[in-house]
Amino acid sequence: MNKRQVNLLKSLIIEDEYLPIKYFSNKLGISDKTTSKDLKEIQTIINSTGAKIDKRRGLGIKLYYTSSQLDVLNSKLNKMKVSIGDDDLIHRRIQILLNLLINTDKYTTIQKLSDKYIVSRTSINNDLNEMEDKLSKYNLKLSKTLKGTKIIGSEINIRKALVFTIQEYAKINPNYITEYQNIRHEELNINQINTILNHETTSFFENLLNHIESKLKLVIYEPYYTNLLTHLLIMTNRIMRGNYISSNSEVSDVVIVRNNDLYNIAIYMIEKIEDKFKIKVSKEEVGYIYKYLTSIGLSYDDMKNKEDKKHDMPHVHFTNNLIDIVSQMSHRNYNIRVTLYERLLLHIKPMLNRVKYNIQIKNPLLKDFLKEFKEEFLVIKIACMLVCNKLGINMISDDEVSYILTYFISEDEKISETIKIRTLVVCHSGYGTSQLLSTRLEKAFNNIEVVDVIASNSISNMDLIDIDLIVTTADLNIEKSFLLVSAFLNEIDKKNIKNFIDNILESKRKSFSNYHIKNIEIESIDDISDIDEKELVYIKNNLYICLINSLENLNIQYITEKDETGKRIFVINYSDYKYLSKALRKIIREFVTEENINEKH
Repeated sequence: MNKRQVNLLKSLIIEDEYLPIKYFSNKLGISDKTTSKDLKEIQTIINSTGAKIDKRRGLGIKLYYTSSQLDVLNSKLNKMKVSIGDDDLIHRRIQILLNLLINTDKYTTIQKLSDKYIVSRTSINNDLNEMEDKLSKYNLKLSKTLKGTKIIGSEINIRKALVFTIQEYAKINPNYITEYQNIRHEELNINQINTILNHETTSFFENLLNHIESKLKLVIYEPYYTNLLTHLLIMTNRIMRGNYISSNSEVSDVVIVRNNDLYNIAIYMIEKIEDKFKIKVSKEEVGYIYKYLTSIGLSYDDMKNKEDKKHDMPHVHFTNNLIDIVSQMSHRNYNIRVTLYERLLLHIKPMLNRVKYNIQIKNPLLKDFLKEFKEEFLVIKIACMLVCNKLGINMISDDEVSYILTYFISEDEKISETIKIRTLVVCHSGYGTSQLLSTRLEKAFNNIEVVDVIASNSISNMDLIDIDLIVTTADLNIEKSFLLVSAFLNEIDKKNIKNFIDNILESKRKSFSNYHIKNIEIESIDDISDIDEKELVYIKNNLYICLINSLENLNIQYITEKDETGKRIFVINYSDYKYLSKALRKIIREFVTEENINEKH
């Protein structure tokens, strides 16, 4: 058993009641599907002890065992040598997948892979089954014959899968580019590639991209730089092995050149690569590189050209619609934020090219965004989906959504900096020390606006409804919160005030999302037959959302399939974006932020 399965078995032993699979999934941070697979393997392993995992519909699962069986189980756990950890398992699967993608002209065998990675044939079979799901996303298949196993599919799809796999590898191996080269060299005769060393090969492409930046007089930022570098490495390695993009592939469609400078750069890069590696690159490859260049966020003077704008209106429509919808969903007028519009416009133009050409980018901070900005991420994701549907564009990936989210988060921080904290200063006398305190407050905090300075005995006559912060040198008998400080405003006072201001700003930011959110009900229903699976929006684990634009706002309908591992679907009938936003936040707070899903729904 691996470490995850050992922890699952220990959890089963500890719990003495039926619990849903979701409970164990959340506890271990894995999917329900993985938990179900692990349960089957655990049952097989513990069969000899007589212990049994019992499943009951509507209740969940429970491990049954006697005292003597428990002794045997504990003995097994103590003696058990835990197999490779999750990271090692991921590492092995990525390495196997990379090898298969690099060597699409060769068969390999399960026994060969089993010997190489020192694991059982069953483990390799499980690895290959896992890979088939990933490969299907790129219209690739695993061919399993008497000769062995290899990947079959078009050259362009193989390259797309390679780019994705290498980017996944980056999460567990920072030196993934060099590692990719190492794997390639293990499979090739070094003489066949002109004895080019890993470091030299990578350095050549890095220098080439640096030269391109100089020619264009701009910087290619991450993740676009790494994405382009990875593509060039893959393209060159594939061509050196005799793998070319066919003339009838999707990439060979007529390339409409709207930027001659970029197209000439693509030709220049190909010529340099041909000269360095003594290979011949087809015109289809030039078009492919050109598409990459249009998809990496470059900006030039000719973007201002009217003809260019005429062709590229979709990014203007997308940006305007997105800002308008997010403004309504956030109760914040982003439409007047000119800088946000301009920055988003520059980002969305190449993003739509990536969507058009099916070029994927990865955001290494995606998990952090999902953890720290759950509500904001879902709001932006739904807003993007609504715009994509309206403009007839394929839905963008979560990685793309997270990059768009950064622009709105950044803008929120700028807005927060301009918000003035309406502050009332209170002292015993109402003058003297209060004036000193007032001056020191405004000097220490540029977002504080002292609206009045009063004596403590006058506080009962003040209307405090519009006051954000009360700073006083005297104790007050009022219901509203206040901060008691010294007249000289020492460092401890400043720290307390800063924390208080941070809480005020956070409260202001969330004030709309909290407004009337408790009035939104979630009602359970058995089934809705007319739900289209393709219209479901994935949230987390088995949670999905179905949006229905209707004439009125209705309670959220919550559907749970009878199967323990089935989808949990929230149907939101909405007539306006404000309600939609509140409904989304309600779902996030009650079903995603908690460790366990609230079963009462």
